This record gives sequence, structure tokens and C-alpha cells, in this order.
Amino acid sequence: MATQFKLLEFPDRAAASEAAAGLVADSIRAGLDECEHCSIVVSGGSTPGPCFDALSGMPLAWSRVTVIPSDERWVPPDHPDSNERLIRSRLLVNKASAGRFLPLYREGVDTVNAVPEIDQDLAALDAPLRCALLGMGEDGHFASLFPDFDGLERGLNPDGEASSMMVRTAGSPHVRISLSLSFLLQAEAVLLLMFGDAKRRVLKAAAAGNANYPVTRLIRHGNRHLTVAWAP
Repeated sequence: MATQFKLLEFPDRAAASEAAAGLVADSIRAGLDECEHCSIVVSGGSTPGPCFDALSGMPLAWSRVTVIPSDERWVPPDHPDSNERLIRSRLLVNKASAGRFLPLYREGVDTVNAVPEIDQDLAALDAPLRCALLGMGEDGHFASLFPDFDGLERGLNPDGEASSMMVRTAGSPHVRISLSLSFLLQAEAVLLLMFGDAKRRVLKAAAAGNANYPVTRLIRHGNRHLTVAWAP
């Protein structure tokens, strides 16, 4: 496999999740050593839950940390499909309960007006982005930058001005909002946590330059900061 990024292989998912939590915690500590506040991006979905559980128990200065979802379905935070719901119930608990949260979904704001409001909030953060903990689908998407998204090129532009964008795809019953690649590349460290042989094959193809996978752009432009944690 190409070596544009650091690949960490673990015997099982529990070990990978624990290690990922430790790497995120290290990034937070480094950030808070340099600045009064820092921010992290975290993904939703099924993969990061155990990592969140481990991270939530780590003794960090959580009141100085802002947590941002990498993407969100445009549903209220009490909806079963909400990433905010997952993050609040699995990460922002225990020692991490003092952490700040910057939501992407905005109650009472329509999708037409949401992106400018969210981009303004992201730009106003006084907390440098230290780490982005991302997942990857078997179609090579990360955040909500799916292969069939008609704005994908804009979302994957490493020099793009947009920090977030609305995403509509045939495969999702919900409109989504996603952070852009250009925003995610601001992170000092990008960590891709992924499980299973199918995703390992996608990673290998993307590392070889397969343009069909959005994650190929993340590898190409984020390699200096990118670590992949994988388990079967």
C-alpha cells in the first residue's frame, strides 16, 4: 500500500477505538498547551461510538474544547438518525460533559439559509481545529461527501471557500449538511477510523489514486496530517 499516510493496524475494533481515543486526546492536550481553547471534529455513524466512550472518560480540560460534527442529517437532535444525539450521548458525558458543542442542524432555520449561518459560526470560532476524527464508507465517502453528490467537486476542493454545504443524494432519506474538505484540512491531525476488509480494499485503491472514491482526495491533500486506524 502507498505510504502517503500513517497506517495503524489493530487486532480488533476495541483496540483500534481505544488507540484512536488516545490520539484524539493527545491532539487536544497539544492544542490546549498552545491556546486557551481548541476544537475537534468528530464523525457520526456506528463506528466511533466505542472511541467516544473511551474519550469521554479522559481527564482533559473539556470546558476549553469545542466539538463539531463532521456532518449531520437535517433532523432534530432527538431523532434516532441524528449525529448530534450520538455525540451528546456517547462523547459529551462523564469527564467530557463540560465540552462545548457547535451543532450543524439549526432548529427553525431552512436549508437555504443554514449554510451561511453555519459558515459564519465556524469562522468565528476562537478555537483552532486540532483534530478531525472521521469515518469512511465502503463507497469511499467521508463526512457526507458521497460519490453521487452533485456538488462533490466543490466539497472536495482543497482550496474552496465554503466550510459547509447541503448534500442531497439518492441513497439518503434525509437532506444532510457536511463540512468541506477545505475546512477539515485545517486540522493539525486527521484520523480516519475504519473497520473491515471491504474498507481496507477501498483504502488501498484510494491510496493508489482511484478517482472514484472521495477519500482519495483526503489522502492526496491531507497526507501530511493523516493517520488511518484500521481493524478487521
